[in-house]
Amino acid sequence: LIGGSIPEEDAGKLYNTCSVFGPDGSLLVKHRKIHLFDIDVPGKITFQESKTLSPGDSFSTFDTPYCKVGLGICYDMRFAELAQIYAQRGCQLLVYPGAFNLTTGPAHWELLQRARAVDNQVYVATASPARDDKASYVAWGHSTVVDP
Repeated sequence: LIGGSIPEEDAGKLYNTCSVFGPDGSLLVKHRKIHLFDIDVPGKITFQESKTLSPGDSFSTFDTPYCKVGLGICYDMRFAELAQIYAQRGCQLLVYPGAFNLTTGPAHWELLQRARAVDNQVYVATASPARDDKASYVAWGHSTVVDP
């Protein structure tokens, strides 16, 4: 089970963390978002994760009976190097839970998934919250699986 991402406190710092559990319920791996999302698009959106969150500093992979999986969270998908490292380490599937917004989502969400899949000849799976236009933060949505 690959969870979405949740805030995790550790040693007085907050991280955006995705936890993965095995069939028996044991924790297999935790991934802390490496690349924090700071954006200012005048007239559209301003958002600074770095004001609240600390970046993770490690790569997270796990094995399944089917393939090796690499993890990223949301903005991590923008960085081709992360996907390249995972592919070099034998990952055949990259999973990115994320919540792109209504400004960046339409322009980049699917494009980046296809780019990471094609560039590295791996599968890419993403999961996003359902869009709730009444929420304080509105996610683009559109969970997807992309083949190479």
